[in-house]
Amino acid sequence: MEGNYKHAYQDSKWRRLGLDIGLYRKLNSNWTLLAELTNHYRFENELGDFYEFRPTLGIQFQVLIIKNLSLKQRLLGEWRNFYVSKHDHYLRARYNIGLNYGFGKGITSSRSWSLTSSFEWYFLRDPILKERYSNSREFSLFISRNLEDAKIMIGYIREVFLLNSDSFGTEGNTISLRFVL
Repeated sequence: MEGNYKHAYQDSKWRRLGLDIGLYRKLNSNWTLLAELTNHYRFENELGDFYEFRPTLGIQFQVLIIKNLSLKQRLLGEWRNFYVSKHDHYLRARYNIGLNYGFGKGITSSRSWSLTSSFEWYFLRDPILKERYSNSREFSLFISRNLEDAKIMIGYIREVFLLNSDSFGTEGNTISLRFVL
């Protein structure tokens, strides 16, 4: 389970609260099946408020490259459902690749720090007009601290939107704070 707050610093400066719940089934040391439910509420006077409910299914491949450095790839399919808004519901695919470096005793040890970078592509056959995240590319850099039963993450997200999927600009810069149980 992950609680998150997102504040986008761009023309409209919108904010979003989120609660994401995930189930993960490890197939072996490298492969994992994923099922997630994402709940986001965006509030912004200019763009309008909306609630998004997004079920996601996917598969993840993760491999240790050298001590404390791992490579992770994810392929996801998601169904975006918008309520209290003018947006349409639609299906899209996502592909994410990233590196995770653990400081100190390792990537998953208790009380450890890690640095994660990733690049993600969002794919949609027919981009929906006025929906800024239907098709985009995203780079992120997060620093995180593992606690006994949770993880705290703070990071920067740089998004590049396709011209035909956004009416508020083509780039976004976001500071994100996440709390993962």
